[in-house]
Amino acid sequence: MPDCGVWVFKSGGDRVNIFHLDCTTGFGGQESDHLSEARGFLEEGHRYILGTREGTPLDEKARKEVPTVSLPLSGNMDMVSLRRIRQVLLSEKIDVLVTTSYIDSWLGPLAAYSLGKTRPFVVRQRHLFNPPKNLFPYRKMCDRLVVVSDALRLYFMEKGLPFWHVTTIHRGIPEIDRRPSLEKDLSSPHPERPDGPIILQVGIFQRDKGQHLALDVFKKLVQKRHDLSLVFLGDGPLLPEVQARADRIFAPEIRRRIVFAGYQDPRPFLRRASVVIQPSLREALGLSILEALAEGLPVVAFRVGGVPEILNHAPPGRGILVQPWNTEAFASAVLESLEKNIPREPFDHKNVFSLKACVRKTLSFYEDGLEKLRSGFLHKNPYETIGGRADPMFRAKSNE
Repeated sequence: MPDCGVWVFKSGGDRVNIFHLDCTTGFGGQESDHLSEARGFLEEGHRYILGTREGTPLDEKARKEVPTVSLPLSGNMDMVSLRRIRQVLLSEKIDVLVTTSYIDSWLGPLAAYSLGKTRPFVVRQRHLFNPPKNLFPYRKMCDRLVVVSDALRLYFMEKGLPFWHVTTIHRGIPEIDRRPSLEKDLSSPHPERPDGPIILQVGIFQRDKGQHLALDVFKKLVQKRHDLSLVFLGDGPLLPEVQARADRIFAPEIRRRIVFAGYQDPRPFLRRASVVIQPSLREALGLSILEALAEGLPVVAFRVGGVPEILNHAPPGRGILVQPWNTEAFASAVLESLEKNIPREPFDHKNVFSLKACVRKTLSFYEDGLEKLRSGFLHKNPYETIGGRADPMFRAKSNE
């Protein structure tokens, strides 16, 4: 049984019981989003349990914050995890099973489908723009696929998935607490914050996040301005490689202005930064962009994936899109943002990209899916018209 003693559930209304599996071994935007979504549903009075791989960063953080079940999740034939998932589905009366990664997207549906008519609604989430190794789990091992951007939805539709099988629900971030006491605490001096304008990149260190390209951009920038600093916030497998390259290509006096701050709360860094960069070459959405805009910061990013879907909502001058790989244009855009020195204007994300909006849309989607599952219309095109013609009254007219 999950440890949920820290949560008090509201009484009354239709409570939805959700079990969300993720076997991931790292911790980045996707895993942070899982925790935020769990907290959002719990605060609305619903039941939300995370199923995590034992000993992972997500498992350790989740057990401190939300109801959590730790599982081995060692492979697609892990019978121990399969039995425990099935036990949770039964004992907790789960309505919706959500899967995220490769292993749990096999074990979870197998456990759910074994329950027959009493099974839950099975949803596969996809946060990443990496090409999947196998489309079978997205077609056959879920009732619906939820993606985080329209760009990602179009990708799966181009791969042949029915348009009604794939739904976009933009992820959201919590509302920022701007109480004076918190503002003072977060703006206190920090040893890893250099003087002068700061260029900030937030994200896990992996190949497609573009940290190497950020170094190339910074090399061009310091040729024109000598007061700039570059701060990387995050951790990951590529970190040693990026650090070694920074040591190699920059003179010591410039290298000292490049800070690798590790994985930390981004809010103090966002409030000190002058511009946030996102040189990712693959990005399904980009929560770090939302966090930057919410703090009133300008953002420079490559035009990839779902990034334009965010920046199209940004206030004028807050978001600049650049063609991928063009580091010269990227550096010019950063300089333009710095020289304009636009006063900070927090982005109003409440209606589209807030956590509450995300929870509200997700709940409505789950309720619709459960209704279709119980009525037997889950795997039928809900937009199919009578007679297969554009006119829904075609058949009636032909019989007159």
